[in-house]
Amino acid sequence: MTTFSFKTIGCRLNQAETAAMRALVAAAGGRIVEFGEPCDICVVHGCVVTARAEKNTWRLARAAQASGRARQVAVAGCPVELAVRQRRPAGAARLVRQADKLDAGRLWQALGLTAGADAEHSSTATRLTPGTRALVRVQDGCDFHCAYCIVPFTRGAPCSRPLPEIMEEIRRLEDGGYQEIVLTGANLGCYAWQGRRLRHLLEDIARRSGIRRVRLSSIELSTAERDAIDCMADNPAICRFLHLPFQSGSDAVLRAMRRRYDRRRYMETAAYALNKLGVCGLGADVLVGFPGETDADFEDTLRLASALPFSNLHVFVFSPRPGTPAAAMPGQVPASVARERAARLRELGAAQRAAFARSWVGRTVEVLVEQTPPDSPDAAGWTGEYLSARIPPGPAGKIPPNRIVKCRPRGADGGVLLDCEILPA
Repeated sequence: MTTFSFKTIGCRLNQAETAAMRALVAAAGGRIVEFGEPCDICVVHGCVVTARAEKNTWRLARAAQASGRARQVAVAGCPVELAVRQRRPAGAARLVRQADKLDAGRLWQALGLTAGADAEHSSTATRLTPGTRALVRVQDGCDFHCAYCIVPFTRGAPCSRPLPEIMEEIRRLEDGGYQEIVLTGANLGCYAWQGRRLRHLLEDIARRSGIRRVRLSSIELSTAERDAIDCMADNPAICRFLHLPFQSGSDAVLRAMRRRYDRRRYMETAAYALNKLGVCGLGADVLVGFPGETDADFEDTLRLASALPFSNLHVFVFSPRPGTPAAAMPGQVPASVARERAARLRELGAAQRAAFARSWVGRTVEVLVEQTPPDSPDAAGWTGEYLSARIPPGPAGKIPPNRIVKCRPRGADGGVLLDCEILPA
């Protein structure tokens, strides 16, 4: 029996693809061990969003080779596409390209192996062990070509999975006991298959599956954001959490970034979501220190972030990504200035998340219990609005994982709901 280990660097899409690779390997007769343990094949599924992430990918692959614990090392994902495009040698590691990763036969062929009995297990393979939340890749690729982003060069043009294939995967996840699925893609709002768009996919999942929760990963403005908001309002199974990157609050910076919206449109969309949904978790990505960003531009970003009730503000500092237009732009912001701006935004984001959590004290929430830490009497999980929650033991003891329970938080600390009182089902 061939043994495998996996290491994933990067986004939820990478995580979803690694989960599919693990399932394909297991279905074809392989055995999976923890990363770092002795194995026949070690797969490092990497990222190139930043130069540091790409460097880390190859560093881990070289370290795995040097350790002698893996007979062979394979590098998968975007670093491979970039290395092939740039005609760079990959050293002794095998390469698994994007097209090979989610098809069992081609995956095993790429790894130079002979598959087991289930070699033709389809690309809809899912994890074989029970869990609480699963990532479902519904789309790949992007052609937006934002000035700072390398993804269109590594993942190519948008390509969506057939809707029936996605529904079959979700059915298997449901049969496997999963309570929540997270839909993910390189540009999720661009999902399109035979005239069916993201809203059709959401409607089909809500109508035809028994999955208790459906969560959307990041969705780009100018794609299907209003359809997604409408579906959240109409279908209680769709989590009321909207991650809508705005990157900058300055129109001048947004134009330089080649984003497809302006400040006004972002504010209008956020207002639409809050009016339509009443209360929802609101997340965003923000990129500070983009070339040419002035103090006034940053203040515009700070004002936009302050004007909306964000519960998850992810702040990133710009770093030049070789191969993108932004890497060669004039007006590079000093690193110390960018870090100071990021710190101010992160401080604001932490205060907003704490305020959002406090607003739920004394109200009813539904928590999907994901773990029961051995060092705590509480069960831990997440609300549909993407708030962390802690639930003390009930009359029957500690709540086991993979249950959705109604509770009433009695307190909050930072972004965590505490002392959640269990309510009747």
